[in-house]
Amino acid sequence: MEFGAENLDWLGKSGKRLDEFAERLPSERRMQITVFGSTPLQLFVERSFLSEDIDLFGDDSTTDFLTQFVAANNWAKDQTDFYIQVCDPLAFKSTTDWAIRAIPVERHGHLFRFVHPWDVLVSKVQRLEEKDLNAFRIVIEKTGHPTEEELVRHLQLAVDLYRPKFDEESTRGDMLTNTNLLWHELWGKDIDVRARIIRPALERAEREYGEVDGNLKHRLENLRFPKPGKN
Repeated sequence: MEFGAENLDWLGKSGKRLDEFAERLPSERRMQITVFGSTPLQLFVERSFLSEDIDLFGDDSTTDFLTQFVAANNWAKDQTDFYIQVCDPLAFKSTTDWAIRAIPVERHGHLFRFVHPWDVLVSKVQRLEEKDLNAFRIVIEKTGHPTEEELVRHLQLAVDLYRPKFDEESTRGDMLTNTNLLWHELWGKDIDVRARIIRPALERAEREYGEVDGNLKHRLENLRFPKPGKN
């Protein structure tokens, strides 16, 4: 299944709300909005997989404006049952390269970036409530992907999420435990997270770093500096 701009479902509940949101944004200022959470799954995979909100963020300079704009249109959390949640850009944690796969869409003069469904799924492993497990089930049922090996490879791109969390990160779950639970739910077996995800990802990073470091060392060794002389 393709995840491109032409595959977006603008006729569902989330699509209609986002279209209205884009249309009402001030036309004199072109904005870049990133949409994450469950909404990309609703727009690309299954419109009936509903959430109570739409999660999105702009850049650091537009967060306050977007928060006020949403409230002015009665779309904030305390104003409607189906609300728009304006988040900090740091709120979304997934693969290190999720932005490369985000699907760009022009809408009413503004640029929307929809997080790729697989990167949405990776972000859900951190919490992995029943709704998050259901997201995996729906995506795999509707598209046939990610397969077990595809998900292993994709989670390697999020290896930093497996590092011990700071004391202040109370909302982050235990990735090791949650990944093993996920494997039981999807494939009915254990997974050695360290052997299949963490170690291969770190080895890949070390190889890349070694190649870069080695090339740099080689270039430095072959530099020809002029001998000091008298002026």
